Amino acid sequence: MRTLEFAQPTQKMQLTDVMDLDTGEPVKLPEFLMRELSLVIQDRNKLASRFVINPNEPWLVCQLCSSPLLLVRTQERCFHFRHHPSIENQTGCSISTKGKLSPDQINRIKYNAQKESHAHIRLKGIIRDSLLEDKSCSAPQVEKVWKGQRVAERATWRRPDVQVERAGQRIAFEVQLSTTYLTEIVGRREFYRANSGAMIWVFQSFDPTQTRTAEEDILYLNNHNVFIVNESTLARSESYGRMALECWFPMPHMINGHIENEWFREPVFLDQLTIRPDLQLVYFFDYQSERDALEAASSVDSMCQDFHQFWLKFGAEESREADVAWTELRERMKDVRPDLKLPKSYWQGPFHGAVSIMLSARYGRPVGYRHDRLLNVTNTAFEYYKPFLLPFGWTLREFGWNETLEQQDKKGTWAKRRAEIGAGIRAKDQAYQPDDQFNQLFAFLIPEIRESLMKMQLW
Repeated sequence: MRTLEFAQPTQKMQLTDVMDLDTGEPVKLPEFLMRELSLVIQDRNKLASRFVINPNEPWLVCQLCSSPLLLVRTQERCFHFRHHPSIENQTGCSISTKGKLSPDQINRIKYNAQKESHAHIRLKGIIRDSLLEDKSCSAPQVEKVWKGQRVAERATWRRPDVQVERAGQRIAFEVQLSTTYLTEIVGRREFYRANSGAMIWVFQSFDPTQTRTAEEDILYLNNHNVFIVNESTLARSESYGRMALECWFPMPHMINGHIENEWFREPVFLDQLTIRPDLQLVYFFDYQSERDALEAASSVDSMCQDFHQFWLKFGAEESREADVAWTELRERMKDVRPDLKLPKSYWQGPFHGAVSIMLSARYGRPVGYRHDRLLNVTNTAFEYYKPFLLPFGWTLREFGWNETLEQQDKKGTWAKRRAEIGAGIRAKDQAYQPDDQFNQLFAFLIPEIRESLMKMQLW
């Protein structure tokens, strides 16, 4: 199953003037609140985490009173900003978003009630019994205090559902059922991060097509990995002597410029998980790396298309418009492929000629020249660009343009030159000594010949 959801703002928002203190710029609410849902959820958590770490250095604040904000989600799954409830009574802001009980108070009430439920107690038992079967783990502790670094600060201590030590790493297991409690989630993440502990949120069940906000607050910050324990995973733990879990994770796909997630469910063991307490990540599948690679490839592909489009449009002319377009293209290329050093002027020789003959061979018609036929480009290549004839020939062959050239070559001139070129290369004639200065650019523009370019030898 595949999922792709975009966040939506509430229709009527009281608090609409938001400032980003990192940039000093006002936040454009429609753009901020209508992005891919996972990105908005991640920023919702970042906003809360920043306040937990240092309330004096918030990220987003109310422009009217400079107070820190929280990003709240309604029952209709829409988002809006409100003053942070812990200090709202102190703001004196003309925009009031407070209620009788703060979301933090409500969530703590729900959270404490949840921890006494039969389902919660049973899941703690499954986690404990599964860890008892795993000889790589210390004896699990249930509802034992995990003290912070500063012993005097008892308010910062935590009492995880189950905790254990494995290979010198302390791990806290927290059961998550259905209650939304962002401040509790963020508070625990930051506590374990500060104390070099790892935290694994454990679910009773999960349906990627019907996710709740509490689940999203966890999974989008945990590299999109969700862990489940149940009677079946306990049986596997007992059979294999390793703590077993089920992991839900998405495989990202680039579809029409958007990332769509295809979800999978896999049986896993605790010793198969990557644990990063510094980032508060525990995962089986590295979703973010896969997504980053997809987006990087997409950016490269898009940049390549833009380069082609520039040369198809401006390659054969010199104009102010072309110079401006080239400068913009060159600047954007620095972000996508900083290793490709493009000249300030696209007319610089032999850069212009080398690119023009290669793209002409790619498209089977003159590109970058005002010639009538591809045959005219072969003459230019032979007369002025012999060091680039090898990749030029590979491109002609790869895209099937040799037959077109044979039809255009009524006098047989190109046929004779091809024979001469072949003989010169076999004899390692210095006139045909390959020039590899643009090989990386050629591989970028024409990936179909990348392998041949990488194997090309000089003499």
